[in-house]
Amino acid sequence: MEFFLRVIADTEDTVLKEIRIKGSASMMALHEHIYTHFGLQPGEMASFYYSNANWDQGDELPMFAMNENMPSMEARTVEEFFKASTNGLYVYNFLDMNIFYLEVVKTEEEEGFEKFVVLSSVGELPVKTDSSFSSKDPSELTENELNDLYGLDDLSSGTLPKEKDEEDQDASGYDY
Repeated sequence: MEFFLRVIADTEDTVLKEIRIKGSASMMALHEHIYTHFGLQPGEMASFYYSNANWDQGDELPMFAMNENMPSMEARTVEEFFKASTNGLYVYNFLDMNIFYLEVVKTEEEEGFEKFVVLSSVGELPVKTDSSFSSKDPSELTENELNDLYGLDDLSSGTLPKEKDEEDQDASGYDY
């Protein structure tokens, strides 16, 4: 059996891919195809979640099983995953939270030769950039840059604390 899926990125702009994958493929293979074809960097953790027509998040299907009775992407096939529901969620890189909505468009009993095919593609994921000041020496940052970098609302004194002089310490080396 082959599954025709629509994979929609949760972004402001429309970004989606319509794909065809064999039902016998593992969910790990689907995971690898999604991050590769959406241009995401490999090596991050991810999970699939069962979902319903309202895109409510259900049970998790993690990359790796934590115990022998737990399901995982390696052990679950695409057909097994979508047997329960025609919708699913995919989260890649839990720090950046790249979220994708998966929807079964149709299934066909007869299989083609390719294991995975991108049928159509619309849009590209926005490129995430680091802050322009994150590579600067912290002593060279402005107060606003420090607030943004470290999540501070404001510095009460308006200046950075100065280093303590030796005069501010007693003979034992402790502040007084």
